[in-house]
Amino acid sequence: MIVYYAAMSLDGRISGPDHDLSFLQTLSSGPEGGDYAGFYAGVDSLIMGARTWDFMVRHGSWPYSDKPTWIVTHAESLAPLAGAEPVELFAGDLAELVRLIGARGFERTWLIGGGDLAGQMLAADLLDELVLSVAPTLVGRGPALADGAFPLREFELVELERLGENGIRLRYERER
Repeated sequence: MIVYYAAMSLDGRISGPDHDLSFLQTLSSGPEGGDYAGFYAGVDSLIMGARTWDFMVRHGSWPYSDKPTWIVTHAESLAPLAGAEPVELFAGDLAELVRLIGARGFERTWLIGGGDLAGQMLAADLLDELVLSVAPTLVGRGPALADGAFPLREFELVELERLGENGIRLRYERER
């Protein structure tokens, strides 16, 4: 199962220009609304795109050392990041990556980002669940929650919860 867990603005941006995340401060209880630890404990592996990796490198921290991670990229190598293990590079068919992860016994994989990779996963119909925290602000410019060309994909709203005074968390499951 691939879960896209992300925070976004009202206009569907996962960051502002230059990867500015200050819009997350508008969520009263922080960027994850207080449930991040529970969510993270419930995933056993991670997927992210190369731009998300680069963001992590620029910020110099790797908080995911206990989970196997696949970086989707066509690059032969990436900038190093202390503590980032185990990390594997993957280039190719995303359905094959999902099969590989499942074959290794992992059951719940977090798609960390970004929007371009989420769009590719939607195009291949590989996203099973969306967990979206919506911040009560508009950003205007920046990466979208999902970007690219993909057909209409329908999800069923299975959970709705208020975050602080003005935020909201939505959980959707893919209707197949």
